Amino acid sequence: MVRLKLELLRRDMSQRELAERAHVNEASISRICRGKEPAYTKRGERIAAALGWTGDPAELFEEVEG
Repeated sequence: MVRLKLELLRRDMSQRELAERAHVNEASISRICRGKEPAYTKRGERIAAALGWTGDPAELFEEVEG
């Protein structure tokens, strides 16, 4: 599971809400959460900022145990 998905659950935030805050297509957020699409640097930074992530944005897109 991608860490981003866990963080959304912990924050009780929907993919749609994150997409709106980060100015990213909701379908892209879904694919990123499923590990089917890379976040890319700039988009990853916007997603991290919208989520309030204070660590390295790349950590959000790593596979972790759920």
